[in-house]
Amino acid sequence: MGPAVAVTIIMRTRERRVLLRRALEDVCTQSWQDWHLVVVNDGGDPGDVEQIVSEQSELSGRVTILHNEVPRGRGVALNQALSVSESQYIAIHDDDDTWHPSFLATTIAQLEATGEAAVAVRTEIVWERVDGSSIVEEDREIFMPDVRELSLFHLLRTNRYVPISTVHRREVHDEIGLFREDVTVVEDWEFLLRLAQTGRPMGFIDSKPLAFWHQRPQASGPLSNSVFDLEREHRRFDLLIRDEALREHARRYGLGALLYFTGYFQREFDHVHGRLRVGEGLTTQVLDVLARQAELLEQQRERLAALERATLAGLARRGLRRVRGMAGSPARIHR
Repeated sequence: MGPAVAVTIIMRTRERRVLLRRALEDVCTQSWQDWHLVVVNDGGDPGDVEQIVSEQSELSGRVTILHNEVPRGRGVALNQALSVSESQYIAIHDDDDTWHPSFLATTIAQLEATGEAAVAVRTEIVWERVDGSSIVEEDREIFMPDVRELSLFHLLRTNRYVPISTVHRREVHDEIGLFREDVTVVEDWEFLLRLAQTGRPMGFIDSKPLAFWHQRPQASGPLSNSVFDLEREHRRFDLLIRDEALREHARRYGLGALLYFTGYFQREFDHVHGRLRVGEGLTTQVLDVLARQAELLEQQRERLAALERATLAGLARRGLRRVRGMAGSPARIHR
C-alpha cells in the first residue's frame, strides 16, 4: 500500500519507452508535491519500465510499480492502482500525455475550496509524431473550446473530459463503484456518466489549458492512440453503454417515450436530409446552367475570333488590291 498522500497519480503504460520517460519527467515538474505515483505496466517488459523509472531520482520513495504479465485492460489497471494506494484525490496521467506544472495545485485548490466531487480543466490537443527517440510536435488546438462546465448534458453527447484533464475524490468510488473492467475502452466516460448521475457538484476550470492530450494519428502499434487504433472498439462500447441505459429506462418507464422521440427525430433527420438532397439537386442544376453558359460564351468567343480573322483578311485583300492598282497606274500613263 502506498503512503497516505493528497493525490494518487495513476499512470498506465505498455511498451512506450520514449513516451513513458516524458510522462515521468512531467509528473516530477508539478508544483504541488503531495502525491504518490502508481505505474501500472500492463503487459510490457518489466525491465524497461523499472529502468526508465530508476532514471528519475525525484521518484525515489514516491512510486509504486505494478507489472501485469499479460495486458489486463484499461479499467483493470486503474482499479489495481486504486487498490494499492491511499489518498484523498485521484488523478490519471497516462504515459503519453502531459500537464501544466500548476495542474495539481490548481485542481486541488478548486476541490478543497468547493467540495466538488470532481473537476476538469481546459485541455489542449497536441498533434505529434515519434521519430526514433525524439518526439516531434506538429500542431496544437484547443479540445472542445465550447465547453464551459463539467455536466451530464455534455457527457450524454460524447466524452468531453479526457482522463488527463480531470481529478476526482476517491470517496466517490464508495458510492458508485470502481472503473468498469468489462469494457476495453471508454471506461473513463462510463465512470463520469455514473458520477454525473449522482447530482454531486462537479467543476470546470475555464482558464488557459492546464492539460495536454497528445495524439499521433499516423502512428500504429504501441505508439498509437486508442481513439485511432481502437476506433471500432470505441464505437462498439459507446453503443453498448447507450443501449444499457436505454434498456434500463425502458424497464422503468416503457418504450412509449423512446419510440415517440426516436420516430420524431428520424422524421426530422429525413426531412433535413431530403432538403439537403433537393439543395444538392438545385446546385447541380445551377452548375449545369453555368457550364452551358460558359460553353456558349466560348462558342461566341470563337465566332468573334473567326469574324475578326475574316475581317482582317478582307481588309488585307482590299489593301493588297489597292496597292497593286497604284503600282499599275504609272505604266498606263507611260504608254
